[in-house]
Amino acid sequence: MAVRWSEFEAREPDLAATSRRLLYPIGPTGPGLGFLATTRADGGPRVHPVCPALFAGGLYVFVMPQSPKRSDLERDGRYALHAYPAEKDDESFYCIGRAAAVTEPALRERAVPAFTHHVKPEEVLFELRLHRVLHTLWLNPRQPGTRPVYHRWQP
Repeated sequence: MAVRWSEFEAREPDLAATSRRLLYPIGPTGPGLGFLATTRADGGPRVHPVCPALFAGGLYVFVMPQSPKRSDLERDGRYALHAYPAEKDDESFYCIGRAAAVTEPALRERAVPAFTHHVKPEEVLFELRLHRVLHTLWLNPRQPGTRPVYHRWQP
């Protein structure tokens, strides 16, 4: 079962706040930064840099119509999103789920200001529903034998 960001946030507010911070590494007014993994038609993985945005209770990405990631998401909605690595690379956010194209023109139009890049009229908006979330924190990453702390969530 995949849920909207708002449901994840309601159930796990601390983990959602940490996840939001990691998705927006430059700060709340900067761009969301991450890598989106999709599945090619032959079943192989494909990874794309993206600028995700949190808006109106959802997690979204815009993609160009000719982009391989668009055809991947339309054919097989499964995705994995990993936030851009932290400066010290000792903390990370990752989620998996299913993506769905937003077909409501009014919602697409309201979403545009939530993105810091110039959204082109032909770009397609996808909502990323969450099936699983993982936050990883290395408390002493440079000490031999140190193990990470994991915070996992799924509905």
